[in-house]
Amino acid sequence: MLPPLPSFPDELRGLTCGAKTRAGTPCKLTALYRNGRCKLHGGLSTGPRTAEGKARAALNGRALKRKQTP
Repeated sequence: MLPPLPSFPDELRGLTCGAKTRAGTPCKLTALYRNGRCKLHGGLSTGPRTAEGKARAALNGRALKRKQTP
C-alpha cells in the first residue's frame, strides 16, 4: 500500500521535476511532491526515522564536513 499523497501546493502546478537523470538530462515528470521532486528523485523520501538512522545521518554529515574543510 502506498503512503497518502501530500497536499499539492498551487505554486508547483505545471512544473517539472528538474532533477538531473543519470543521462545528464533534466527529469520531465510533472507529478511532484511538496519538495518539488518526483517520486523517483526524492519525492517519497522521508529521511531517517529511527534513532539509529538519525545517528548514522549525523555521522555522515560530520565526515563530509571534515573532508571538505582544508
